[in-house]
Amino acid sequence: MLPIIVLTLLFYNSFYFYKIGNTDTNNKEGFHIMSFNARLFNHYKWIKNDNIPLNTKEFLSNNKPDLLALQEYHVDYQYLLENFKNKHIHLSGNNVGQSIHTDYQIYNKGIVEFDNSINNAIFVDLVIKKDTIRVYNAHFESFKVDLLNLKADLISFKKVVNKIKLAYIAQKEQSNTLINHIVKSPYKVILAIDLNNTQHSFVYKEIKNKLSDVFELKGYGFGSTYDFKFMPIRIDYIFISHSISPKYFETYNQKLSDHKPISAFLDI
Repeated sequence: MLPIIVLTLLFYNSFYFYKIGNTDTNNKEGFHIMSFNARLFNHYKWIKNDNIPLNTKEFLSNNKPDLLALQEYHVDYQYLLENFKNKHIHLSGNNVGQSIHTDYQIYNKGIVEFDNSINNAIFVDLVIKKDTIRVYNAHFESFKVDLLNLKADLISFKKVVNKIKLAYIAQKEQSNTLINHIVKSPYKVILAIDLNNTQHSFVYKEIKNKLSDVFELKGYGFGSTYDFKFMPIRIDYIFISHSISPKYFETYNQKLSDHKPISAFLDI
């Protein structure tokens, strides 16, 4: 019953947030930021397709983002991103981490470390149209719960509850650390993030108290970004300062990872 209850709640909440409108595909103008959890470019063959790295490179070449924010970057695949002139990469261990790639000159860059976690956030400062912008790329703690294989016994239930509790505490601490850093930014902010949580969550609402969710303003449909077979789930976001004007938002239906790439086109 536990998996059924959890799935039913997720199903209801996902459909509650279906968004109608804004299907103007001709408004892809302005600064183009793409965010993507690349899942290590399929390094461990989770997807039975040996062409994932080259398909990813082709996808990026076709869409040409001005800035690409990657979560779960793997250093062995840096050749896929050789078309970008500048980069900021922070590895958390085992050759993986977060990265930012752009042709814009990077005037400043840094790291926002999260306590007791391999997850973190990185940022770069760019000048766009004579205006300095700070772009963050963040990845929050995962719940690491396999909903489809939950066992109907007390021990399994306690393990799941404990995992959820620990992840919730970690995400709350990570959101506090990131938000405290963002509010001190001297510049307008763009945040690309794999939140590992939905728009119902406490951490989402805390971030949205400070920044605008571009999907809410310019997206449409469910906006599902995570490969969960039974229902749409949105856990990847692009947030912006209220003074930045969004032009368009897109979620790409690409099978390159267990996440979908997302893009925002912004008038800085």
